[in-house]
Amino acid sequence: MPGTCDRRANAEKILELIVGNTRVTAAALELTEDGVIARLSGAALRDVLDATFGGPASVQVWGQDIGARLMTVTEIRMHGATSTVTLEDTGTAMAVH
Repeated sequence: MPGTCDRRANAEKILELIVGNTRVTAAALELTEDGVIARLSGAALRDVLDATFGGPASVQVWGQDIGARLMTVTEIRMHGATSTVTLEDTGTAMAVH
């Protein structure tokens, strides 16, 4: 699809990962067809894991082109100092007030 790669490259620069009401700093965020792939470590990884396994916080991705989207973790690959977390868009837009 023409322009898709360009849109992804631009969106990648402006994506933010939010857990609960806290901005989580990812080593990298990559927009995919179904959601986002995040490279996380330290406190950022802990926050996402806590929210995924029964914590009260939601995981969201905010971006200029996609708005605020509720995500669910579908895969976690732990390796070395950084882990790769695949987040799938639930199809639910978040209300921003």
